[in-house]
Amino acid sequence: MPTIHFRTSGRSVDFDEGDDVNMLRAALRHEAGVPFKCASGNCGTDRVLVESGAEHLSAPRKRERELLGPELIAAGYRLACQTYVEGDCIVSWDPEQQPLISERAADALTKKWLSGDAEPGRGDD
Repeated sequence: MPTIHFRTSGRSVDFDEGDDVNMLRAALRHEAGVPFKCASGNCGTDRVLVESGAEHLSAPRKRERELLGPELIAAGYRLACQTYVEGDCIVSWDPEQQPLISERAADALTKKWLSGDAEPGRGDD
């Protein structure tokens, strides 16, 4: 059974072999403590450092590439809300991290996301 290890919080989430699991949703369901704001790839609050298992993650999506940039992605950072996991991985984060965009912009995006007008999905590459 594959496992996502959330090193910063000390939590682990197991999932069924063959499942394709959104990292942030798994973290939220199992109270793993990954910080988040908009949950749609716009603020960067949920950036995690992939310590191992990058080969078991989906490729970086357009929003990740635009927000994080090539340097952070090359260093192993991902956005939990944009990342799907297919096998074992270990991730960590700075418990004090802040959004990469302004709070006002993040609030507007969150409001729009919660209204149902812009729900995150896998198809925005």
